[in-house]
Amino acid sequence: MIHVRLLRRLLALALLLYVAAWAYRIVSRKYYYWLPGYVSWALTPKEAAAGPVHVFFLSADHYEPGGQFPMVQRWLDEYPKIAARHHDADGRPVQHTWFYPAEQPIDRNLGALKTLVTAGYGEVELHLHHDHDTLDSARKRYQDGIAWFQRFGFLKGTDGATHFAFIHGVWGLDNSEGPDHCGVDRELELLRQLGCFADFTFPSLYMAAQPAMVNSIYEATDDDRAKSYDRGVPLQVGVKPAGDLIIFEGPLVMALALDPRLFTVVENSEIHPAIPAGPRRVDYWMRSRIHVKGRPEWQFIKVHGHGAQTDADASEWLGPHFDAALSHLETAYNDGARYKLHYVTAREAFNLARAAADGKTGDPRQYYDYLIPPYEADGR
Repeated sequence: MIHVRLLRRLLALALLLYVAAWAYRIVSRKYYYWLPGYVSWALTPKEAAAGPVHVFFLSADHYEPGGQFPMVQRWLDEYPKIAARHHDADGRPVQHTWFYPAEQPIDRNLGALKTLVTAGYGEVELHLHHDHDTLDSARKRYQDGIAWFQRFGFLKGTDGATHFAFIHGVWGLDNSEGPDHCGVDRELELLRQLGCFADFTFPSLYMAAQPAMVNSIYEATDDDRAKSYDRGVPLQVGVKPAGDLIIFEGPLVMALALDPRLFTVVENSEIHPAIPAGPRRVDYWMRSRIHVKGRPEWQFIKVHGHGAQTDADASEWLGPHFDAALSHLETAYNDGARYKLHYVTAREAFNLARAAADGKTGDPRQYYDYLIPPYEADGR
């Protein structure tokens, strides 16, 4: 009996320590911003796909090389090699979206990226770090940046209008991380006015900026508060979006695993040298089932990272780990019967989501340019 009581006490102590460790993790890593929304998402019955699932894979790279042109040259030399090894169900090479920071107006960098874009490897979109802005100063900052991008044919559609996808620096969209990383509480409205069609900033796992909603494509409506995108209305088939900006999230998934971090993996789809990409992570990304409500047959996987900050970051995108992840995508989720894989850019992913909301069906390739046309730099 003594041994039984001792065992019970030890088990109770272990459980108490486990719960305490989880509580510390939730608070210290700011999981409380998204955990309730995640529980709600996890408990919501999942829509069943009626046919093959089309998997749309896109890379949202916070591409910040600064004055390190050898880093840019590395991408010029090595990205075509990885693209040559990886093709989707339609034979298209893996696509990359370089979200380049407007506060780094280095002509040589954008000229190099244009070389990759015109070769058919992806597109360039807008990224911006800014601080302590007013609405007027932010507007000018954005306008100046857009004008510079458009000198290279980026952010300007073949219809002559300004269009762009966006990622906010330090994840501080709509003043969510305070004035040190933004300053503008009406930023969603401002972005829409300037030609932005969607934001691709999230997830931001350890930040106050992380929305309460997870694994969603939703419309956010601006107000006079910071972080007005915290909640919104998911895109749904047959319902016309009416908000200020589409928030296009990437996977954020929790899974039990033989892992020293409390036997739980929190997967946030970041390509980072500390968390090597590979087959297991691809399977986690697929669990997010991100789609427009009513169209579970079209699912989106958006990965993100900083592909040009350090050599280690670049190696994670251009080296064997990401290479293995893509190979797993192409074998496990591209059999032609259950899954069809499509490599797309951020612009194309938005067009597909809007086509789904408008009830469009059939071969998804016909909707890559559905609302937002190709950019002048694309050469099409």
